[in-house]
Amino acid sequence: MKPIKAIDAAFLQLETAATPMHVGALFVLEPATGQDRRTFFRRFKQEVRRALGSSEIFTRRVATLPFGLANPLWVTADVDLEYHVRRTALPHPGTQHQLEECVADLHAPRMDTSRPLWELHVIEGLQDGRLAMYIKTHHAGLDGASAQIFLMSFVAAGHPADASKRRQSRPPPPPPGENPTPGELLSAALRHQAAQLAELPALAKRLGGSASDALQELRATLASLAASDGAAPRTPLNVAISGARSFASVECDLATVKGLAKAHGATVNDLVMAACAGALRRWLLLHDALPGQPLKAAVPVSTREAGNTDQSIQVSFMSVNLHTDVEDARDRLAAIHASALESKRSAAKVQALLPDDLPSFGLPWLLAGVARALTRPGVIDRLPLPANVIISNVAGPPAALYVAGARAVTYSPVSIPYHGCALNITVYSYDGKLFFGLTAARNTLPDLRDLADGITAEIAMLAAPARPRRARKAR
Repeated sequence: MKPIKAIDAAFLQLETAATPMHVGALFVLEPATGQDRRTFFRRFKQEVRRALGSSEIFTRRVATLPFGLANPLWVTADVDLEYHVRRTALPHPGTQHQLEECVADLHAPRMDTSRPLWELHVIEGLQDGRLAMYIKTHHAGLDGASAQIFLMSFVAAGHPADASKRRQSRPPPPPPGENPTPGELLSAALRHQAAQLAELPALAKRLGGSASDALQELRATLASLAASDGAAPRTPLNVAISGARSFASVECDLATVKGLAKAHGATVNDLVMAACAGALRRWLLLHDALPGQPLKAAVPVSTREAGNTDQSIQVSFMSVNLHTDVEDARDRLAAIHASALESKRSAAKVQALLPDDLPSFGLPWLLAGVARALTRPGVIDRLPLPANVIISNVAGPPAALYVAGARAVTYSPVSIPYHGCALNITVYSYDGKLFFGLTAARNTLPDLRDLADGITAEIAMLAAPARPRRARKAR
């Protein structure tokens, strides 16, 4: 039994039917020449079966404490491959739009927490003869970096021959399932809670000399952030959401983006945010809903140290001003670059004050109550908004991946919208390209293509030669 850390458990406790807290990825696969597409699903399932002992994600499930007294624990479960590995087919003609709608429908339902929290879906019937794979995993215990570790347990990198090498190395068989008694769960949880309580004085001493000093320092830092940024403005994106999802993807050349970022004295992450900001500005203008105040993005920042392979969430967040009130794309990029630098400094202060884990007596009741309250009519409309949109940028594999011998030609992320933040834009770099995945609540954004096309248009605008500015006439 392994305790679930506070931030991981929060993704379980804040979950409702309208706000499932899992993430995913869509791969379009190109089978090798001569490879029989009709046997792909069988071969893929064999690859997954061989990999079951190579990652704890495959075999762990959530064990809730009696009465939800504290955060749950991970325990080992037996795996039913017939449930976890599935296949579906697109209707004729199998277009990209149909594929994205299929992924949106697969992404909508909550995951069964009585089983290991992963699903692999093979999608057939694409119009060009290709296949697709959609991966669905719960965010509890999995961030962008640890998701890559899980992926590489059943996918080969670099060349299909690597898959045969992995088969020869034979990962260990999966451990047998556990069924701990309520008493055993409580005993393990109490030991974990006692250990966390014992660490609090040392944490307070390290941060500020005492618990009260540390708390005051954290409050001062958060108050400073709130005073400088203020609440995000209201837009049509910032409402209570339903459980249905929409999805769209965008692909662009990574070298082009790197070159543009360098030419503008910015980072790749700055340019990603500028492209998203410009697309949002276009969409809001189209719907006559652009606020006078600039939009704000919640941006996850990895806190994982090099070499850390723990299957848990290790991220903090920073708030970045998207400067959607700036009309010129180049000026907007420069303003975002400056805001991101300041946000990183502020986020680093908060990160240094936050512990890795906390005692959690009563926390499941509290967070579940918060999640229920947010679904009530009018609650989101009365709360201050910390952000309008979530934008995340994750470094993916630099070389091509192979799934049961088929080359992955795309790698598009699928993520989590939430009440008050109906749009999530996640970006993966992969094999020389950037893939933007736009995931939204369908009741707010039924069709994401306008937004997705806006990202492409913004990158093209930043790549175009600068227009000479007109001199203002003196009055």
